[in-house]
Amino acid sequence: MPSPQIELIARAVLVHGSYLLACKNPRAGYLYLPGGHIEFGESAATALTRELQEETGLEIRVGELGLITEERFTDHKGSEHHEINLVFHVEPREPFDLAGSTPPPPIPSLEDKIAFQWIDMAAIVDLPLYPDAIRAWLVAGAGSTERGTRFVSEMTPAQSG
Repeated sequence: MPSPQIELIARAVLVHGSYLLACKNPRAGYLYLPGGHIEFGESAATALTRELQEETGLEIRVGELGLITEERFTDHKGSEHHEINLVFHVEPREPFDLAGSTPPPPIPSLEDKIAFQWIDMAAIVDLPLYPDAIRAWLVAGAGSTERGTRFVSEMTPAQSG
């Protein structure tokens, strides 16, 4: 049996208006921020760009690192996990064609075991969004542009580096 590893995960905060894009485990029903594992030799921003492209087909721009969390948990199969989450603000490279829709148009999943849904930021406090530290950060308004998050498109090239 291989020795346990610390998992390094890049996650995305993709906000449109008052909605946040969440990834859903359809079988278990819980939510989490989109993203995935950072591979050896890969930057967190590159990993996040790759993961969202593989899972949704979205081309994104990665902005500021907003949060780092460390989590330890045992999953439903009894496997222990120890993960470091790097949470970034991201934007789509091409703006969504909203055509007056609220929430924004659905984002299809390109993988069978996950789904994507837009959730109202005001409802996050009552949703099963994990890990808890990320949910608490979002509930506190950290993912909102009203609390100081800058859109990638508003940053100078040196700032978005």
